[in-house]
Amino acid sequence: MSAYEDLDAFKACHELTLAVHRVAEKLEERDTTLSGYLWAAALCASSRIARGSGFRNRRMFAACVDRTLAALAEISYYLEMGYAMGLISKEERQELESLGGRALFYSMKLVMSLAGGSPNEPA
Repeated sequence: MSAYEDLDAFKACHELTLAVHRVAEKLEERDTTLSGYLWAAALCASSRIARGSGFRNRRMFAACVDRTLAALAEISYYLEMGYAMGLISKEERQELESLGGRALFYSMKLVMSLAGGSPNEPA
């Protein structure tokens, strides 16, 4: 098992990515652009943690996890748009937002531990 697979932030983001994939597959039939953006952001959230764990430098790892936070914000916006447009059900949105909140919590915790302070401070 790779080191990133042991991280709670990765586990939460990975769970979110799998759930987003299920929704994005259904969404693909109605709005390919939104589906693609949602899927790309979900992949980015998980993959940035995996990528960052490969750096020996904590600052580089923190920068990658910071990008995970940005991807999670994108996912939230795409879910809001999909729901507002009637493309994503209330239940799907709630499930993904719940998973996203969990991923955000653990990712914030990780970036703070790597940066040694606030996630908004330079690492």
